[in-house]
Amino acid sequence: MMALMAAFLAICCFLLLSMAPTAVAATDHVVGGSIWSIPTSSGHYQAWAKNRTFFVGDNLVFKFDLGMYNVVQVGSGEYEYCTWEDPYNTFDDAPAVVNLDFPGVRYFICTVGNYCELGVKIYVTVQKPY
Repeated sequence: MMALMAAFLAICCFLLLSMAPTAVAATDHVVGGSIWSIPTSSGHYQAWAKNRTFFVGDNLVFKFDLGMYNVVQVGSGEYEYCTWEDPYNTFDDAPAVVNLDFPGVRYFICTVGNYCELGVKIYVTVQKPY
């Protein structure tokens, strides 16, 4: 009888552990696939983002020439109009690594010169992990 109970407990423990969520390794996404710079087409960064899935815990990695570019996290209106009156965060050092620590849409622009108007901007939609 004790052996039967021990086997039953072992099976229950195994089933509970197998149903527990597993940790998923975070992904480092190098923005644009290379360097954060003026693209050949204004939709370059958005096209890149549409081909990827971003999860909470992942990182965006912005590689850029120090002093020539920056990364500023802004709201949707500021993104749309390339303004930055009230930025959430500013990254002047390269590479800038941004942890995607909550689900939702995140917006980023470059505030050097007119680079944002030239297409140095991106938004990503961050999903909850499965």
